Amino acid sequence: MNMFAEFSRKAPNRVFLSILLGGVSGVCYSLLIPLILSVLKPGDMRFDEIAQAPTRIASLEVSNAPFAMVFIAVCLFILVSRTLSQVMLTRVAINVASQFRERLYQQIASAPLSALESIGEARLITALTTDVPRIVMGARLLPDILISMVTLVGMLGFLLVLNSDVFWFVLGCIAFGALSYQVPMMIGRRYFIGARRSFDSLQGSIHGLIRGIKELKLNDTKRQAFFDSVLMAHENEVRRQEKTGNTIVRSASNYGDLLSFFVIGSIIFIFVNYRVISNQELVGVVMALLYVTGPVAVILNFIPQLSISRVSMQRVATLFQEIPAEAIAPRQEPAREWDHIRFEAVGYRYDAGGSGFHVGPLDLRFDKGEITFIVGGNGSGKSTLGKLLTLHYRAHGGTVYFGDHAITDESIGTYRQAISAIYSDYHLFDQLLGVADEGLSTMVDHYLRALQLDSKVQFRDGRFSTLALSDGQRRRLALLASMIDDKQLYLFDEWAADQDPTFKAVFYNQILPGLRARGKAVVVITHDDRYFDLADQVIVLGDGLVSRIERPDRVDATIAHGTWMSDPRDADIFDEPVLEAL
Repeated sequence: MNMFAEFSRKAPNRVFLSILLGGVSGVCYSLLIPLILSVLKPGDMRFDEIAQAPTRIASLEVSNAPFAMVFIAVCLFILVSRTLSQVMLTRVAINVASQFRERLYQQIASAPLSALESIGEARLITALTTDVPRIVMGARLLPDILISMVTLVGMLGFLLVLNSDVFWFVLGCIAFGALSYQVPMMIGRRYFIGARRSFDSLQGSIHGLIRGIKELKLNDTKRQAFFDSVLMAHENEVRRQEKTGNTIVRSASNYGDLLSFFVIGSIIFIFVNYRVISNQELVGVVMALLYVTGPVAVILNFIPQLSISRVSMQRVATLFQEIPAEAIAPRQEPAREWDHIRFEAVGYRYDAGGSGFHVGPLDLRFDKGEITFIVGGNGSGKSTLGKLLTLHYRAHGGTVYFGDHAITDESIGTYRQAISAIYSDYHLFDQLLGVADEGLSTMVDHYLRALQLDSKVQFRDGRFSTLALSDGQRRRLALLASMIDDKQLYLFDEWAADQDPTFKAVFYNQILPGLRARGKAVVVITHDDRYFDLADQVIVLGDGLVSRIERPDRVDATIAHGTWMSDPRDADIFDEPVLEAL
């Protein structure tokens, strides 16, 4: 991915105009020295005339008024053209950055869940928050570099006209200086690349510190080990590589700043001993070289920043290549009625090479109007089965059927819309997205009261007032959002794990039977064996395979209010209208 190519593709006309204005600005910039030297040319009789009769402009006496007007006009043109060039390209840079982010948003949204899990959250966040701003930073330098390059070329042309021997000597010095400058810059760039790669690991460690702070506070030995061998190891590596890279780069930059003075010294103290050059030419050469000191410093000093931007551009380009598009057809088949979901020899392997954990083959059936519990030990494949069931994972073998319709690229997107899931690592949005407003506030307020959240959360203007809740309360709020969606298949992954006994009983004895009564297919990943008799089937997994399927005698009993409510004021909180709504 080339930065300039991306900009040209985004806005070719504006980029061309920006380059044109920058080039013309650089040309005009380089003409200022010849213009000044022509005015200061010794032996010019015009100076005597000017001294005798200065022109008065707005109460100011101006010597050599025609040249002064040209000088002012050129300076104003440089100001306007240079500003326009920078502003136009900066605006294009901002648009390109936004386009990069939007493209990443779209790729993340359309990528398979397994691919995103493999890439990792830290790397995705770093690309959006670090790499894209660095690309913009590099883009904003392009006008200044362009103007400096044109100025440098213009001044070299002036030297060629002034004295060809000096021109070739200066050109050789610049070539040698640029080469000797680039060698350490290339070395420094390698350290920057290493630092950028290490920063991804550091980002993951920082996330571990924030998310695992509770565990670390309870074990000083673990906390110290985490700091020493994980967090600070990555931090020290980033620091070491950035220090080394910046040391090399800053040394090279300071060398570049003095490059023009090295050339001036070589001409004044060495070159004059081997070539004939008049004092007037020597003055012109020194002025020209002093004049190009700024542009040369800009070019050389901006190269490291462009290198950093280039590294970020390559990282973003690599990330684009690593995020695959999910195999979903652009046009999806319309949904068909279904009364069950069927797995036929469905299998999934985490490592396509064959050495990873494998689930299946599974032959299962989930019916509408039934509750299915999925149980098993850690690592038995429960969550993987849940993601296969909700169509987040595509089976590597076998077929998933919704009714008699096999899930294909042309139908997977359609049937996903019939599913609602609350995973163990669910994300809770602060608003209800994609839901019609008519009667929504009344329904949400009703659920907030039923779930005993009305004293903590209010629903106003389509948003929840806060998400700063306990884990159990957050799960109840996620349950509320799921109920509002009103889907045909509900998956709950350890939803009741963080609930108190009261709401655990409500969940198993009222909410799940209420969903079943409404003809929903209900699947619950759980360890609560005391409620197994409420299920229509219990699927027991072990090592990625079905150990057995049990069909306990279904108990439709709902615990009486008085036996599970801790507060008699809440005795009718889940009365018949609430169950009916559920």
